[in-house]
Amino acid sequence: MGNENFIRQVESSVEFKFLDKVVKEEFTAQDAVQDLINMTMSALSIHGSNKQGGIGLPDYNVSLAVMELAQRLEPSKHTKLVEFISHLQKQVAVDPSTNEPLRVQGDTLWTDMPSFGYTELETWYEFGGDYKDPCDATLDSKQRDRWANLNAFIAQLTQAADIHYPSPREEVRFSPLDGSLRAIWTMSMALENERTPASLGDTAAMEAACQWFIYAAERLWANVLNSRTYPEVSGAGPGKGYKEDRWTGYTRERWGIWEDALKEARAKCQDERMWKLIDDALASLRKGMVNQ
Repeated sequence: MGNENFIRQVESSVEFKFLDKVVKEEFTAQDAVQDLINMTMSALSIHGSNKQGGIGLPDYNVSLAVMELAQRLEPSKHTKLVEFISHLQKQVAVDPSTNEPLRVQGDTLWTDMPSFGYTELETWYEFGGDYKDPCDATLDSKQRDRWANLNAFIAQLTQAADIHYPSPREEVRFSPLDGSLRAIWTMSMALENERTPASLGDTAAMEAACQWFIYAAERLWANVLNSRTYPEVSGAGPGKGYKEDRWTGYTRERWGIWEDALKEARAKCQDERMWKLIDDALASLRKGMVNQ
């Protein structure tokens, strides 16, 4: 009930209502971004010196609205949301009184997407709303769909993100829209599990892993080619089935294990929808490698 009440609160926001219109193509992503910028400036003028309270709310509400819509919509319906967020992230909100970028808790609005990172993280960890195991084949179908849809959305954002792979002497700075770490968490759960891939073939975890390959295989393979790694605290290490391995990110060995796990799951899968999805994931995986 608590989650349903929270969703109703999200639905009641102005930001959710105009983003819903973007999804329904009642107006463009660019127009929606401009409306949001206007709304932000209006909030700033109302709250005056309390800038954090004024500009932080639209930022937070937008992030919540995007997360809710992403979970409701099938992946093929995510295009407008991806366009909106990609366009918004390129904007810098400027305080007219100082001509300096507006900041929320130290982050630049909108370039750093201040609220987006933690709302996306919290939503991912809900696994569709009820915090139940995505590896459980008896997971509620609505929760499963919501989590698979969310992963597909984050994958599409990740593929679209402007990512520069630095040389060894350059400072590492990646886009706030880049969910490549979330991809590793998903693959670790579905394809590096102590349970066999065959036993996970019809689960939300496997479905989410497939969505990542379908929508972001080129980005994930680029991470492999650039040997992208993460700090130990990020949780990018191996799954329970590969405890002895020392991965801290993307490697060719790990990629091969993911491909083999998908093949194993496909060979044993009895559900027609899932084996078609795994087929699509394998095809995208191979295509992603060829296109680099």
